[in-house]
Amino acid sequence: MADNINEMFAEDASRIQGDVYYIQRDTGRVSALIKKETLPEGMGHNFTTPVVQRSNRTGGSGWVEVQAPDGSDNNCVPTPGTTTSAIDLLSWTASKRVEKSDTICLDDAWAAYDFGEQVMRKREEFVNTIVDLWEDRDKDRFSYYAGHKIVFNASLTEGSSTTMPATAATYQINQALLDSIRSRAIHDGAGREPYAMKNGAPLLPLILSDEAQRTLLLNDASIRNDFNFAMMGKGSEGSKILQRWGVDTGYGGYLHIIDTKMPRWNFTGGAWVEVPFYTTAAATIGTKQVLNPDYLNADYEDAFVWHPDVVHRMVPKTRTTVGADTSFGGFDYNGTVKWTNIPDLNNNPLQNQGQWFAQLYAAYKPIKVQYGYVIRFKRCPNVIGSACPAYA
Repeated sequence: MADNINEMFAEDASRIQGDVYYIQRDTGRVSALIKKETLPEGMGHNFTTPVVQRSNRTGGSGWVEVQAPDGSDNNCVPTPGTTTSAIDLLSWTASKRVEKSDTICLDDAWAAYDFGEQVMRKREEFVNTIVDLWEDRDKDRFSYYAGHKIVFNASLTEGSSTTMPATAATYQINQALLDSIRSRAIHDGAGREPYAMKNGAPLLPLILSDEAQRTLLLNDASIRNDFNFAMMGKGSEGSKILQRWGVDTGYGGYLHIIDTKMPRWNFTGGAWVEVPFYTTAAATIGTKQVLNPDYLNADYEDAFVWHPDVVHRMVPKTRTTVGADTSFGGFDYNGTVKWTNIPDLNNNPLQNQGQWFAQLYAAYKPIKVQYGYVIRFKRCPNVIGSACPAYA
């Protein structure tokens, strides 16, 4: 346990009034969508996935006309072509992290104002931190393994399979860009196992922020007309153009899935620099996370063309023994929050101090990486307004 325990509870010495209030967090969507599997035991921590690719054809006489059976040629045995198999071997590895809360001292806790509520909120916030860690990691691993990383400029510059090209985006997201990517993905087979269907055609999941979605809707006059005419006569309650779209909205061959915590970037010194969603500030007690103004003003943002089999999250089973009378604490690897109170002669001899712990362990298995797209586009964070009219 910690040798020094800083003040961490609000006390009633100064006449605190009212409830214990709680600042909520926004949440992402990728962790809910990513496929989860069990990591097999006894397989080490470095892995390889074989992915059978489309076979190649070589040689042979091709299509030949059948001849009359009156000569020396035999129609029964034309020269065959050879179809050769192709397999990609994709390497991946496991990684883990452990998180702990600050130490709670029993004597400090029960003396604090509305201590039960404060402790409950502390646990909720620790749980939410673990949720954020998974969300950030899942986004990062999809971005890493997605086979196409495209900067939205005049030439649609594309990087390597693991690296975004070091060139700035110049255009905002628009439907023409998405149409070209959808056509490319469908030609490559991404629609053969559709995530969703509409009117007999596959809908590719598009994960994007509500801001990017609104840019798609309002900056393109043809899309506005589509919705205006399609919803004509439905009034303000039925018209899509007057609403925020939901996660189940299909348009232009895509299923729009809104994630308000999509990665944002600046392009500094010829390199991409990610802008974190939160920054820190001093609280009355401790340090708090606050919405980062730089995130709101970042110049670039990502959108994902999602496919559920681009990458899977593989997590080991929980084990409490490996045999021979061994026993362990029973922490799982999914980040489940567990309270610990560990006796220690020097730091916790009375067992009146404890912490929450969580363990996260996962290997991300790349599979059909060619169906994943990360699109980096230009944002326009400045609001354009109009000046007040002159008064006589």
